[in-house]
Amino acid sequence: MINTVNNLTIYNSFNFKNKTGQILSQQIPEVRKDDSQQVPVPTLVAYMLQNKPLVKHGVTVMFSIPVEALERKYQDFAKHDIDELRMRASKSGQVLNWIDFLPQEQLKRLDKIYEIADRMKQNGGQKLGIIGIGGSKHTIENLLSLNDKKDDVVFLSAVDPKSIDAFVKKLGDLNFANILVASKSGTTLEPSVGYEYVEKVFVNKFKNDFLKQGLSQEDALKKAEQETAKHFVCITDKDETKSKLRRIANEKGYQCGIIHDDCGGRFGAFDDHSLVSLAYSGMKKEDMKKMLEAASAAQKTFLSKNLNINLAMQRAIFNTDCVLNGKNNQYDYYFGDSFEGTKLWNTQMKKESHKSSYKVSGDLIGPEFLHNSTESDLDKDNTTSFYTFNTLKNNDTQEYKAYNALIKGSYKAYSSQHPVSIIELNDLSPESIGEYIELKHFETIYTGMLLRTAKGEKHPQILPEVLQPNVSIYKNEVKQILKD
Repeated sequence: MINTVNNLTIYNSFNFKNKTGQILSQQIPEVRKDDSQQVPVPTLVAYMLQNKPLVKHGVTVMFSIPVEALERKYQDFAKHDIDELRMRASKSGQVLNWIDFLPQEQLKRLDKIYEIADRMKQNGGQKLGIIGIGGSKHTIENLLSLNDKKDDVVFLSAVDPKSIDAFVKKLGDLNFANILVASKSGTTLEPSVGYEYVEKVFVNKFKNDFLKQGLSQEDALKKAEQETAKHFVCITDKDETKSKLRRIANEKGYQCGIIHDDCGGRFGAFDDHSLVSLAYSGMKKEDMKKMLEAASAAQKTFLSKNLNINLAMQRAIFNTDCVLNGKNNQYDYYFGDSFEGTKLWNTQMKKESHKSSYKVSGDLIGPEFLHNSTESDLDKDNTTSFYTFNTLKNNDTQEYKAYNALIKGSYKAYSSQHPVSIIELNDLSPESIGEYIELKHFETIYTGMLLRTAKGEKHPQILPEVLQPNVSIYKNEVKQILKD
């Protein structure tokens, strides 16, 4: 199945070795063997040419099995879940504010985003240290990596002094370094420990500088705290009654950005922590505007019940069909170092959203994965895995000969044994990146929803895909130990 919408192309190989598990709902008609096409794939290009487009309206959609078979199995469930998500996205308290609201709101706030970044850069604007964990970190890593803006950024999520000292060392001259602290509540242990430690380093450094200038201990400390305030930005809840970090920032005169309500860390890719980091790292305002506009447009497409253009639901159908047919180990492989941050963010999003519905076995960068995973991936007894290859479109010139050969050869080898899909970005333009982020967002939500619906289960009051209740288990244990 090959589908293209704007800047994204998806190839799906549905040549499953049928192993229908008992969990498959009896409501889903099976696809008969004579309904399927076993497509030989000598190369990816040949694979594409062997399929005829079923839809032409600015979008190309191709399948390796008849589209009727997929629709017969899942269209009612899929359209039900699309309606359900539309309805929930318009309500408060559903942790779905990242749909429609967030990209539109951030388009209105672009001047504020760049004002925060520009004020930080008045210090010299060299290294940016980002203190955060989970979605507050991985969403930034992903966007910086895809936009090739990661060179001047250093991350901290560790709490041990050795790691924090190494982080500070990477910042270089603190006179020209800045710190962004991202935490919705401001009480999460890891960023709180890191922030307090690093802030003391800055204050002590500037205090010693002022003491050398002949100031008293009291005056040197006061001026050091004022100077430190110029180097720190806090991205947190806008309400200081809900955020300890906001209260601290207001007291000390730090600049502040917003983590918006009901967005959820891993789904808040376009919240202030990511956008300020991109602005600081050199992304042009007009490019950020294009990225957000593309994300907003993609969301509308991914809320469409026209399954020919809703690539996110197609991806969810692929995932769901794999899992319900006993394929419980999922892998995302990325061809290119530009996806280095994506693998971290996508792994978190799938694991936190889908819990134990299936095993997220690994997100790896290629071609490295070919030398550390293929031996087990292609073992004849490996019958429970499915794969997604994330790739970049290119002009197929001599320079890309090895790259394309790796993709085509890997696809041929893997799809002969496993269900495989390919997501191809047209390029790494702001528009493509905006669409890609939303594809991953909606695919994650729809996969969880469709797995429930296909098994006849009802959706709970709040979708489990946007919650992470199990995280509190370890947090409570840590808090108790710290109290003792």
